[in-house]
Formats: sequence, structure tokens, C-alpha cells
Amino acid sequence: MARNTLQSAQEKTKLKKFLEKDFTPYLVFAIPLSFMAIFLIYPMVITLVRAFMPAGNKLVAGSFSLQGFTKFFESLMYQKALFNSFMVSISVTLLCILIGVPMGYFVARVKMPGKNLMLSLGILPIIMPSFVGAFTWIILLGRQGVVRHFLNILFAPLGIEVPTIYGMFGMILCMTLTYYPFVFQLSYGAFASANSLLEEAGMLMGASRWYIFRTITFPLILPSLGAGALLVFVRSIGNFGIPAIIGGDKYVLPTLIYFRVNGFWDLNGAASIAVINVAITALVLYLQKRVINRHEYETISATHSEIKQHEGTLIRVVAIVYCVIILVVSLLPQLTIIIMSFFEKWVGLFPEGFTLANYIRIPRYSSNEMFNTFFLSLLATLLAAILGSLIAYITERKKPKGAALLDMSIMAPFILPGTVVSVALLSAFSGSSLIRLTGTYTIIVISYMIRRTPYVYRSVAASLSQLNPSLEEASTIAGANWFYTFRRVSVPLIMPAIISGSILTLTTLLQELSTTILLYSSRTRTVPIQIYGAVADGKLGEASALSVILLVVVFVIVYLMNHKQGKSIASSFKMG
Repeated sequence: MARNTLQSAQEKTKLKKFLEKDFTPYLVFAIPLSFMAIFLIYPMVITLVRAFMPAGNKLVAGSFSLQGFTKFFESLMYQKALFNSFMVSISVTLLCILIGVPMGYFVARVKMPGKNLMLSLGILPIIMPSFVGAFTWIILLGRQGVVRHFLNILFAPLGIEVPTIYGMFGMILCMTLTYYPFVFQLSYGAFASANSLLEEAGMLMGASRWYIFRTITFPLILPSLGAGALLVFVRSIGNFGIPAIIGGDKYVLPTLIYFRVNGFWDLNGAASIAVINVAITALVLYLQKRVINRHEYETISATHSEIKQHEGTLIRVVAIVYCVIILVVSLLPQLTIIIMSFFEKWVGLFPEGFTLANYIRIPRYSSNEMFNTFFLSLLATLLAAILGSLIAYITERKKPKGAALLDMSIMAPFILPGTVVSVALLSAFSGSSLIRLTGTYTIIVISYMIRRTPYVYRSVAASLSQLNPSLEEASTIAGANWFYTFRRVSVPLIMPAIISGSILTLTTLLQELSTTILLYSSRTRTVPIQIYGAVADGKLGEASALSVILLVVVFVIVYLMNHKQGKSIASSFKMG
């Protein structure tokens, strides 16, 4: 009897402690986890299932087919698209390395004027929408392009005719000049921060500068170089805008996905292509990690001496000329688009038909697109900030079982092409799905959140890893509940990281095309979609004016971020 009474008392005590427990963090944490499960993991699983279905948009249980994959062996168009994707991505990555590494070395290691200006100008190609740069190259190197016209006159005595921008040449050139800043900025940071003691030791031993660079300096910057090269490869193999505008008849995997969805509503076929695209990206990521892990070097000294700058006249002249040429060529699209926005057309050496109509017509014909662009981007940024901050707090402070899996899940969209994310959402939430979201604002906001939450997550996670949790613990000991502690202590401490990640999210969403192109409807059109349509219709003046508005907004946001945060935006693109 006494035994039963004791057990009953113990059970009541346990129940009382259980009821008194603060379940707020578990309820709050369930929100982002549920979002990830419903709108990321579930769509990706459905996409994988659809990849093994017959062509069409039906998802039939028990219907298994390899038709979507066998087309890569049977269809010449599929084979060419796969080859073109490899060719473009590998070529762009190698060219970005060849351009970016010397430029990073010159700016970091050679004594020359205007280094901060070069670093600032070197960011501009990244923040300009890639598809906008593509159509400006049509003005410069198209069939009647101004630069092509001048070069053809110059090379006419030699019987040489400069090719047009359309096709493989154009895609590789445009992507290289768009993405080289990733390698430039990251390699500059590595060259500038590398410990020079080993290099000085090599010089004292009588080694040549080339031998020291090959055996000491280069291995030290290899991790940053690998991160930059991976960023370039991921973005080039997933780029839709540039191939769609100047690719001509040269399909790549993203444009092939668009063709299957927009032309035939073949979600299953598009899913197969998406799986191949993701598999290639995952393979490259794996190889990159293996190479970096195998060759990574660390210095054992904690001291850091100032890096000696090259002061020779010859290398200073070479460095200045090289950097100026690269910057001028890569910034030609920005200058061209501003000029073109005030004219009707550009034929030969000069634009024709000066007009302000391209800007005057924006309030009348683009007000809906402007509203959609800012509304969708701001809403998605706000939600991504909340989602990314909560998940970062979970992984860094609570460290639950499976935290590594959660980290991998949230970062996966970072390397997924926008068209792949769109196909996944269409696969899960269209047709006869329980939840139908096609053509709505909701599906676009969700797609934006999925793709851009990693920016906020990585920024906040890095901030939390550097903060001592003692203040949060003190608040809890003082009797505050979890929500109060999180709101009044944790959030103010990580607010700079939240703002930094949110600004980067907003600037990239304002120019988002590859995700939106498969998800928009007539009432959810955005400015990038309108620019893409104007270019397709040959209305380059209208497209230029809209692009200038977009470019100015993005540039102002990025400038304010760099001014307030005191760091380059390129550093925020690291894989973590």
C-alpha cells in the first residue's frame, strides 16, 4: 500500500514537472522544421519520383519508367544540351580562374593606386542580373553590334570577321565576365591574409619566386580558390537567363527544363533533367571537397608579418594595365545599358532616336510588375530572415540530433539551379495535388524562401558560433522564459547578421529570373520577367530602362550594406 502511494506521488511529481516545462521553443522550432519538410524535402522527393515516370504530368503509383533518362542516350537534342552544359560550365570556371587569380594576386601583392576602387568596381558584375548583361552584349557584339562593327572594320584588311555573340562563344564570354569576381574577390582575400613567413623562409633558402608561388603560396589559397571555382560552376551550370537570351539554338540543361515545362507541360521529363543537373552539381561538389581536403595546408605559426608588396616598375605597369582592361571590358554592359535606356535603337557605332519615353512609360506599363517585384522580394526576405534565424538558433544553440542533416537540408537549395527548385514545387503542388499553388503569389514566395534562406541561415549561424551563450544563460537563470530570452537577448546580439543576410537576400531576389520563369502567371509577373520578354520582342530601349531602375536599386542597397557592414558582398557568397 505504501509502495503504491510512493509510486503515485512520484508520478504526480513527474507530471507536474512536465506540465511546468516551457514548451515554447519546441512549438517555435516546429514551424521552420515543418516548412522545410513540406516545401523542400517533400517536393524534392516528388521530383525524384516523377523522374522515374513516363513523359507527361501525371503521377501514377506503380508506373515506373526510365524514359526521361534514356533520352540522354537516344535524343540528339538532350545529348547536345548535356554536352553544352558541361562545355560552358567547365570553360567558364577555367576562364574565371585564369582571369580572377592573377587579378586577385595583383591587387593584393603589387603596390599600385586605386586598390579599393578596383575592389568596389569588381563587385558590379555580380550584382547586375546576368540576363541583363546578356542582352547588352547583343548591343555590343550582336549582328549590328557597336564593338563588332568597329572590330570588323579593324580586321577587314586581314579578312577576319568577328563572330556574333550568339551561341557557345557568347554564353562562355558573358558568364565569364559576370562570374569572374567570385574568384577575384576570394583569391584576393586569400592572398592578402596569407601568412608570409613561409614565403620569406623560402626566399631566404634561395628559392625562386615562381617556385615559392607554386609550392607555398598557391597551396595556401587553394581552399578559397576551390570555393570560388565551385560558386562559378554552380551558377554557370544553373544559369537560365544568359543561354535563353544569347544561346540561340544551343540548349543547356536549364533551358531544356524550361522547354519541357513551358512547351509540353512535361513535368516528369523536366524532373529527369533536373535530377541529372543536381547529380552533376553534387559530383562537382564532392570532387572539390576531395581536392581541397587532400591539398590543404596550414601554417603552424600564430604570428603574422606584413606581406611585402612588389614595387618593381614592370610588374606595377603590368598589374595596372591588366586590372584596368578586365574592369573596363566587364563593366561595358553597365555603361551600355545606361546609354541605351535613353534611345530607341542602336545600329552601328551610335544609338539612334534619343527619347525619355522608355522611362516615362514605366509607371503606366510596369506598375504591376514593379509592385510584384518589391512585394514578393520584401515578403520573402522577411520570412527568410525569420526562418533562417530560427533554424540557425536550433543548430547552434540546441544542437539536436540530426543537426548536420538539418544544416545540409537548408544549404541544399544554395547549389540547386532555380529551374530545379521550380520543377520541384510544380511537381508537388500542381495538377491534382492536395495543395494547388500554381500561378499564385504563394508559390513564388515559397520558391524565393527556399532558395535564399541559406544566406540568412549561414550569416546568423556564423554569428552565433562566435557569441558566448553566457548572457542567454544568465537570462534563463534569472527566471525569464525561452521566448523572452530569445526576443530580448539573442535577437539583438545576432541582429547585424540577420540584417546582412537579409540585404543579400533582397538584392538577389529583386533580379531573380531562373526560379520565377516557370512559376509566374499574368498577375504575378515581375520586372525580370518583363525585361526578358522585352528583349525577346526586340524592345531593347524598354528593357534597358527597366534594367537601369533595377540596377540602381540593387547598387544602392549593396553600397549601403558595404558602407554599414564594412565588408565586401562577395564574402557573403561563401559556402560556409
